[in-house]
Amino acid sequence: MKALARNVSSIERSPIRAIFDRAAAYADAIHLEIGQPDFAPPAHVVEAACRAARADYTGYTANAGMMCLREAVAAKLDRENDLQVSPDNVVVTIGAMQAVHASMALLLEPGDEVLLPDPGYGNFSMAARLLHAVPRYYVTSQQHRFEPDFDQLESLVNERTKVLFITSPSNPTGAVYSRKVLQACMLFAQRHDLFVISDETYDRLVYEGEHHSPARWDQDGRCISIFTTSKTYAMTGWRVGYAAMPPWMAKELAKIQEPVVSCANTVAQLAATAALMGPQDCVEAMRLEYKRRRDLAVELALDNELPVSFPHGAFYMLADISSQAADSVTFCQRLLDETHVAVAPGIAFGAHSDGFVRISLCASADAISAGIPLLAEALHQTSG
Repeated sequence: MKALARNVSSIERSPIRAIFDRAAAYADAIHLEIGQPDFAPPAHVVEAACRAARADYTGYTANAGMMCLREAVAAKLDRENDLQVSPDNVVVTIGAMQAVHASMALLLEPGDEVLLPDPGYGNFSMAARLLHAVPRYYVTSQQHRFEPDFDQLESLVNERTKVLFITSPSNPTGAVYSRKVLQACMLFAQRHDLFVISDETYDRLVYEGEHHSPARWDQDGRCISIFTTSKTYAMTGWRVGYAAMPPWMAKELAKIQEPVVSCANTVAQLAATAALMGPQDCVEAMRLEYKRRRDLAVELALDNELPVSFPHGAFYMLADISSQAADSVTFCQRLLDETHVAVAPGIAFGAHSDGFVRISLCASADAISAGIPLLAEALHQTSG
């Protein structure tokens, strides 16, 4: 039998999912590894989905998404992101990750290079490799607030570099890029004639500072901005994301939808419309609770002498485990088997991140209170 495609078989499964599966063996596992909000979707969103299903809004929609949702997205981007777009700028996708993959498919030829952050969400690299593109990594260090080093970025650019990928607020660092940094990113892209893919999954979950969309400073239509309802409205399983870009790009990206997904789920699109256009107090309530958990996690880390980052957005925190000898996967497996605490191995976020583990702060306060002291104790016991 002939072999599978090399670009698929050469990609390893996410270590986060491997830890998640391993944790299923422990009924009392403390889950701090997955970015799964523990809130229910807002009641008005659920009701909108029920109405849609009962009213037979269950057929195909346009490849780019339902007009009512694209209009809601345009209104949201104007209201919250200072981006003035029309529905012609918007494509609705199966979550943010499908928007990332489709955007890369739109922009990257085989052998083209994309600049990705390290630490950064590992699926971005997987998506690029599936398209036969080449990831190149720019390191963001804790000493520099996990922001890009533009001297390093300059050294990575060559004739095959085509896309700069940025993510703010960041998974896994929680960094929120300043206006100055994002303006510099756009100037860098313009100077080197690069497209920009901006992952803004956590745009509503900011605790200090302010979220800025880099497309505000896009002077010549090179930026694709990606958002999702998954985290903002605790709708991870509903799988509704969206991307905003120049209309000529949106037309081509919608064409990609046809042979891959046809369209997003119709009932979920109507639920997402209700989420974007309905009351937003639920979002603020979740943001405040995540901030409370962030503060609790940082306090527990300090009390237990666990070195951690201080996230200003999203709902993750990095813990430094470099004082012990094991790689992050081995450390996480041992931690899980011995204490039943599940955290995400740093290697899932880049080769330079192996000295960290990621703690998810969308777990309950009880899980955070139980898990962080056990993590700290395990680290101290294995450190030299």
